[in-house]
Parts: sequence; structure tokens; C-alpha cells
Amino acid sequence: MLKPAFGIFSGAVIATILFSWISASALAQDKTAPEKVRIAIATSSMAFLVPFVAKDRGFYLKHGSDVELIQMRPNISIAALLSGDVHYIELIGSAIRSAARGFPIRAISTGIRAPFFSIIGQHKYKDIKDLKGSVIGLTSIGGTNHISARITLNKLGLDPDRDVKFLAIGDEKVMFDAFKAGRADVVVLAPPFSVQLKREGFPILAQTADHVVIPFSGLGTTLHRIESNRAQVKRVLKAEIEAMRFIQANAAGTTEVIRKRFHMDEKFARESYEVVVNAFNRDGRMPLDGVDILLQIEKDAKQIPASITPQMVVEPTLIEEALKEIGAK
Repeated sequence: MLKPAFGIFSGAVIATILFSWISASALAQDKTAPEKVRIAIATSSMAFLVPFVAKDRGFYLKHGSDVELIQMRPNISIAALLSGDVHYIELIGSAIRSAARGFPIRAISTGIRAPFFSIIGQHKYKDIKDLKGSVIGLTSIGGTNHISARITLNKLGLDPDRDVKFLAIGDEKVMFDAFKAGRADVVVLAPPFSVQLKREGFPILAQTADHVVIPFSGLGTTLHRIESNRAQVKRVLKAEIEAMRFIQANAAGTTEVIRKRFHMDEKFARESYEVVVNAFNRDGRMPLDGVDILLQIEKDAKQIPASITPQMVVEPTLIEEALKEIGAK
């Protein structure tokens, strides 16, 4: 009569051990599961090739982040960042300007040294000076797209406040379509859309990279996230550093990301890659002289106090720590 009781007891012990093992395994999996991270981008263009490569080539996941890239306008992205609806923004100009205006935000890295926008006109325009009285389409007013165009026009002899009118159209694909339909005289576009318009014979009137050296695309986040989740910030930075290095070292792999992201043939994707590759950073460090240019524009417009310095809007230690940790591997 004791044998069945022993069997029941043994079964209970085994069941308990098995349940504990399953629970421990599930807990271990939870601890190693990638952390969900939301990052805002402004448009679907080559300006955001670093996060596209980091996601599509698996660098975010490699460093423990399950990243969702969310497209939104710059002003909305700042509000979303401050509310916690997104954790990071790839709109470096907006991060710098917001920090300068007193918001608890810091710029932490940049992936592109200079903005590679093309100023493209309808067929009737032959020279940049022909643009007096024209309407220039942009993604948004106040963004890097707008600032780059203003600096370029000014350096080429036009008054951006008096000689032209800027019109915020939105996403670059929408702007491309509006231009093709004749609803804008001029547009300021990055590849692949600028490359497509050049292919179709529209005149490239100026390249912003020839006249502007400012941080173009990169990460910004809140002071709270920097202070409370420094490890997560560095994981995202490490993934993007790997993406920057991949872009410069692996033309075929990057071209494939471009081809799939923008639904184009390989020749067109490779041409777009070759236009932009030399503009990319390798280490994510923020050039303080470029930040100072952005701040001076805001100071001239009386938008921020004259006392604001680059060191007050940039947090440089995170990228240095991430680079050191990558180098130690």
C-alpha cells in the first residue's frame, strides 16, 4: 500500500522540479529578451540611413534593442520625446535647438558630417540666382532641411527672407510627387529622390554639402533617460556606430538596404549610395564647431540667449563610453 503513495509523492516532486525549471527558463528568457525601443525619424530618406542599416542588418538586435522607427514631424517628435511616447529622436537639429531653448534634451551623437541635400528646380531654372520670387518646398520649417537651404542660398547671393518663399510640404516622397506635378518651383531633397530627379533631367542648382558643415542626422534623448537608463542609451549608440562603419566598409550590403527600403533597382541604389557615403561619420562624435553654427543661427533670430554654448546642448561622454566598450571587445 505504500508503493502507490511513494509514486504519487515522486510524481509531485518531479512536477514541482519541472515547473521550477520551466519558470526559471522563462525568467531567463525574459531577462535576455531585446528591450523595445522607439526612435523617431523625420522622413523616409537617405538622411536616416544609419538607423535603417542598424535595424535592417540586425545591429540594434545584436546590442539588445528591439527598435521601432516611427516617422513624425520634428515639432511632434520633440513633444513625443518629452512625453515618453518615443525614447530617442534622430532629428539632431531639433534636439540641439530644443536643448538650447531650455528643454531637458541633449544631442548625443551624429552619423552625418554635412547635409547632402540638393536644391532642384523646374526646367525653367538654370541658375541659383534665377530663384528670386520662387516657392521652395521643404520637409518642415525650422528643420535641418530648411536651415541648410537658407545657409546655401545666403552664401550664393540670395536673401532667404526676401528673395524666396519656403513652403513646408512634409515627407520627401510627398515633396517629390508634388514637384513632379508642378506644385512647387524648387525642392530641397536628399537621395534617392534627388538622384531620381537628376536622372530625369531636372537641374541641380546647388548642393548643400558644398556650403554647409553642420550635424545632419543623429541621436537625441532626454536628460531623464541619460540619467536613469544609461546602459540602454549606450546599447543604441553601439548599434549605430556599427551601422556607420558598415555603411563605409560594405558598399554591397548597404546598397541592398537602400534597394529594399526605397524599392529601387540595384543600379539606382548603388548610385544613391555613392552620392552620400563620404558624408557619413565613423564614430558618432559630435563636431562642436558645427553645433555652434546651428546655435548662432538661433541667436541671430533671437530664439535663444547669446550665452548658450555647444557644451550646454551636447552630452559627449556617452559616445566616448560606447566607443571604448566596443573597442574592448
